[in-house]
Amino acid sequence: MTIHILISIHILIHIGIQMKEHTYRLAILFFVIILWTGCGRKNIPVGTTPDIPISEDDMRAIEDGKEKEELNKEDLSNPEIKEIETLAPYLLMSLEKTDCPGFCPVFELRVFSDGRALYRGTKDVALIGKFESRLTNDQLTMLIEEAERIGFYNMAKQYPTNGKVIQELPTTITSINQLSKAHSITNRFDSPKRLRSFETYVIQFFQQLNWQRIAG
Repeated sequence: MTIHILISIHILIHIGIQMKEHTYRLAILFFVIILWTGCGRKNIPVGTTPDIPISEDDMRAIEDGKEKEELNKEDLSNPEIKEIETLAPYLLMSLEKTDCPGFCPVFELRVFSDGRALYRGTKDVALIGKFESRLTNDQLTMLIEEAERIGFYNMAKQYPTNGKVIQELPTTITSINQLSKAHSITNRFDSPKRLRSFETYVIQFFQQLNWQRIAG
């Protein structure tokens, strides 16, 4: 640095003697620029990343972490989908007439939520034995809607409401189960007209079905 400055000053003095003032100023500016650029440069070492060796234990830990990460991603992207089991058919409606000392039709009707209907005739009926038939969804809906219309779920559980029993009279037991609500009525006598009309409606409805005899 000092040698460069001395040489530059010597040159400037020599030029200053031989040049005019204006040219002398330009020469000074020129050599100052050369002196600044030449002396201002510094050798900057290039940084390098140190090579740090990785042990086998560290490498196994890294690989194990990658495997766990990939496994977790697979679990999140491909969740297990479980099949939903369908609800098994259940008893939707039943109507039963009991025996009496005289002429009394004795039978039992059952209809399930899938439309399957069962009939068993015991006494004073046209069909004696066990029979099977099937209702459509529309027919099932008609039965339930008629029960709703007469207010079946709001009626008493038994008639007469005082629980009096007359052995000579038959009993009609009607039950409806819609899962969300269920009701059963035991009708001996002295019941509302709309209940008796509903019992007749159900019996006539099932009489129109095509019944097939089954074993048992």
